[in-house]
Amino acid sequence: MQDEQSGRFFPPELIKELRKKIRYVDHDPACQRIYFESAGGSLTLGACCDAAAELNAIPDFANRPTPGAAPLQLAQTNGIADSKLTFGAKSGSILADLTVSKAIFTVTGVILENATGTNVVTTELEHPATYDSCLYFGRMFNKEVRSARINSETGAVDVEDLVSKIDKDTALLSIIHASNITGTINDIKTIVREARKINPNIYILLDSTQHIPHGIIDVEQLGVDAAGYAPYKMLGKRGLGIMWVSDRVATMPHPHFLEGMPNDWDLGGYEPAGLYGITLVTDYICDIGKHYSASEDRRTLFEAGMEAIELQERALIYRILHGSSEIPGVNNIPGVNIHFVQDITKRDCILPMTFENIDTETAVKKFIANGIYVYHRSRTNKMSRRILDGIGIPSLVRVAPMHCNTLEEVDRFLTVTAGIATGRL
Repeated sequence: MQDEQSGRFFPPELIKELRKKIRYVDHDPACQRIYFESAGGSLTLGACCDAAAELNAIPDFANRPTPGAAPLQLAQTNGIADSKLTFGAKSGSILADLTVSKAIFTVTGVILENATGTNVVTTELEHPATYDSCLYFGRMFNKEVRSARINSETGAVDVEDLVSKIDKDTALLSIIHASNITGTINDIKTIVREARKINPNIYILLDSTQHIPHGIIDVEQLGVDAAGYAPYKMLGKRGLGIMWVSDRVATMPHPHFLEGMPNDWDLGGYEPAGLYGITLVTDYICDIGKHYSASEDRRTLFEAGMEAIELQERALIYRILHGSSEIPGVNNIPGVNIHFVQDITKRDCILPMTFENIDTETAVKKFIANGIYVYHRSRTNKMSRRILDGIGIPSLVRVAPMHCNTLEEVDRFLTVTAGIATGRL
């Protein structure tokens, strides 16, 4: 029970092992630094970088009958299988695109063109990929767009408010799994259950981009019809977005080669290096799982690894909030406010922070000058304005560690935070 509330740090030898596998884990080409901006950018496995250089240099194509194509074929086959494993999917199809935003737009358009119903429901908490695609295709296919509000106290969406927007004519519910600004996790299981009580045939699309690096997802258990994420946010390669679609979405009329199978979403071949990166990340998480499980089943090891990652990140959050006997946590630093952290078991590893004596953009510059990379979210940013208006905060500092960060890095962050709050830095 204590682990559930305060998390559990990785053993010291494990965190050392993991950090050796991650490129630029404590520096970038310009300087030494601590990376607390994993909600926006992300660190990358060194093996993914090496694989990209190696596989992209092979001149063959994955479907060629040549010896040189064999590793490309294997990379593509295994990458698609591990994409399904990441989603917990035993059915359905995988769609890959340059970004997950593009993939979400594609799938949203296909669903709204083909599904019966007169309206689509989404929320103010959404990333523009989900919100804007609902508006764009809702207008195109003459469907009313209804939007649930953000609870400004929790930073999530109230289930009751969201469900009240759904009726028997709702074609699609499009919702974010966890916010990349507030960090809060929506109660997807309850939302799906209640939505299907009202309309059993509703299609449900889940943007899991923020949540997948921090927690387990099982699309079969949740009962959704589509889910997407960006592998680069999970130590993988940039330039790739992955989307899973259920069998009933996979066979909808959609852009595909007409001579191919009706559930095929591949338009010209996926990049083998990006898909191989998914396998490398899956291996990495399963290796973590081996420290906590004796199973030989790959999904079981993956879940054990993700559970350990979740507890490690919760321990990081707990330390940031509460500090130690030597260093005060942000809850005890005057002039610092942390938002939406009523229950750390219901959030991903993101802390939205504001200062009383300094604007957030200046605060971020001071963090960076002191070797800590964080980011500010402001109403001037097109990716943030609607969400910030919904929570009533014009700008904030987003603090987003990852499981590979250490207790020592947290303590350095707390020291710098106190210095900024008091004006010493």
